[in-house]
Amino acid sequence: MTVYVITHKPFDYPLPSGYQPILVGADKNANPNHYQPDNEGINISDKNPSFCELTGLYWLWKHAEAEKLGLVHYRRYFSKYNRRGQLYFATLAKGAVRPIEVATLDELLTDYDWVVAEPEAGGAGTLTEQFDFYHNRRDLEVTRQVIAELSPAVLPDFDQTMERHESSFYNMFYTSRTEMNVYCEWLFKILFEVEKRTDISSYDSYQQRLYGFLGERLLNVWLRHRQAKVKYLAEYQTDQLNRAYAWEHVVNKIQRKLVQAK
Repeated sequence: MTVYVITHKPFDYPLPSGYQPILVGADKNANPNHYQPDNEGINISDKNPSFCELTGLYWLWKHAEAEKLGLVHYRRYFSKYNRRGQLYFATLAKGAVRPIEVATLDELLTDYDWVVAEPEAGGAGTLTEQFDFYHNRRDLEVTRQVIAELSPAVLPDFDQTMERHESSFYNMFYTSRTEMNVYCEWLFKILFEVEKRTDISSYDSYQQRLYGFLGERLLNVWLRHRQAKVKYLAEYQTDQLNRAYAWEHVVNKIQRKLVQAK
């Protein structure tokens, strides 16, 4: 039972028991703290600039032995709260929150198949419209075509998911080894084929993270197709969440409700 913390550099955030850093892009990134590197054994570490945290996921799929495992980020974690509103009120009361304990995640998997981040809007409109605004719509169309060819049973779930307005982002999760294996088998089959059919050589460094961005959307597609029992938890960013941030979001939510009530 391990939560792997994706990082590309050393960090000093205190981790609960059962959390283990994994250095992604280890072919190029320094590892002075001797984190688990993603370039041992079968790996795709060299793809890190375009696959982001998914090079860490690939390594977990091929090598990790835990029967229950998950993925978070060096500055982004699951809280124990179901909703962000609860997270913000807890921050106002306590000043800080901590990552959820692994034992609590294990308990959640007695009733659920997956734990993922509480859905949120990544912009205006549907997920397709959001992707079109922030990225290259053609890459999403290529992804749809690959799914139609290689995994046609999933295509309706892709279409329905991309018409939603919210998604669980960040490629963060906690699940069983069995569930992760089936997901990764599907995910990387799709992404490796999309990679063959897309040209990102002219993209800037942000847009070259294409396959990581697609992975965020495809996790939601897979969970819908799998008809998985999903537990949503509010995630937080360590360098962002504080009392001032929480208060701003609480006030904004109250103001929106007042406007809607008029």
